[in-house]
Amino acid sequence: MASHRPGTKVTPTTSRQNRQAELAEAKRMFDLRTGPDKLTLAAVADEMGCSIFKVQRLLNKYSPKLLEGDASRHREIEVNKLDLLEEKLWAMVDEEYYTVSNGQVVYMETGEPVPDVEPILKIMDRIIRVSERRSKLLGLDKPVKVEATVHTVDAVDMELADMIRRGRAESSGNHSRG
Repeated sequence: MASHRPGTKVTPTTSRQNRQAELAEAKRMFDLRTGPDKLTLAAVADEMGCSIFKVQRLLNKYSPKLLEGDASRHREIEVNKLDLLEEKLWAMVDEEYYTVSNGQVVYMETGEPVPDVEPILKIMDRIIRVSERRSKLLGLDKPVKVEATVHTVDAVDMELADMIRRGRAESSGNHSRG
């Protein structure tokens, strides 16, 4: 057994080496995903010889570390993901959906299937949510600054205003007499 100084922490080098190797692997995945070709998760998994799940897990774990100090790049990556998601949603809107009851498509008397708008409404709701998220990322929903001045009026102010009003009334009464 190796000796070490009392009070020092001993960490296995294999776990540190594993983390370093994992970080290097995540960096390569990140570069493939965000580089000029912008590979999909599936393409990155093929290139790395691993599962899509592993690619996603490592990217989720290490992307913040790889993007430290580069919020604009991270924002761009997130916006690109939202763009891809929105594109897929819009493609789904163009599909035809039919009403189904007890596992069977419902038909009208004319023999045509009964259209179902419910899936389209749900897809549109998702598109709106994607749009809202994009707006937040791009800072489009920032609160608008409004400059407002608040004047508080107390009893003294009311009495002073009343005295000024009476004084003006008396002075205008004197001018009309003279």
